[in-house]
Amino acid sequence: MEVLVYILTALLCYWIAGLIHEMGHIIIGLIYGWKFTLLVIGPIGLKVNETGKLQFYLEKRLVLWGGVGGTMPREVNVNNSQIWGKILLGGPLISILSGIFFLPFGIIEKNMMLLLLGAMSLGMGIMCVLPLPIKTGITYSDGMRWSRLHKKGQEADEEIALFKLAENEITGNDISALDQRQMEPLIKSKEAEFRYYGYYYFYQYHKSNKNDIEMQAALQAMEELKDKVSALIKDDCKITETL
Repeated sequence: MEVLVYILTALLCYWIAGLIHEMGHIIIGLIYGWKFTLLVIGPIGLKVNETGKLQFYLEKRLVLWGGVGGTMPREVNVNNSQIWGKILLGGPLISILSGIFFLPFGIIEKNMMLLLLGAMSLGMGIMCVLPLPIKTGITYSDGMRWSRLHKKGQEADEEIALFKLAENEITGNDISALDQRQMEPLIKSKEAEFRYYGYYYFYQYHKSNKNDIEMQAALQAMEELKDKVSALIKDDCKITETL
């Protein structure tokens, strides 16, 4: 029975530590005026539905159970990519601060829950803030994406291109009006995930402009890459046409 209590306490502490981490991302986004979109911790999700209301739901995709916290800009803005960089660091930094806060109390009070919560938060924050090439279901971890974003060259171009294209999509702007050269850093990437997104937006651009040949070429490229990317990315890049 005592072992079961330890296991349940550890799971609860991990859930709380993950919640704190994702709230760090969300709070920074809200501070800069972005809109809340999603929070997932374990199988529990909270999202803004089609009517603009908050809705709890059961998240079935296991890859997201580690935690997701999302906000999005209300409009396209030249400063949004800089804000996004701060949002990336918001989660790890709040985790580290939480760990520094809870861990000493756990040691002083000899409280197992505070010890676990502090250690997990601190460990989670350090692992996520370091620029380690760890994939998290879609692309890299927070620290790695921040590092790539602030480098000069191809890696920064990829991160900025993916953000700008997603920004254009979620703010409801017409993709047909974009310069298709904005997709080129993604298509040129060495990473299959970035190339897949690049061809997805390339497909959307040419579909909107009714360029059937280019649209089919993008679909063919996505077909060739589909076995190299996660199911989460393929789900994110929904298409209606087939080859």
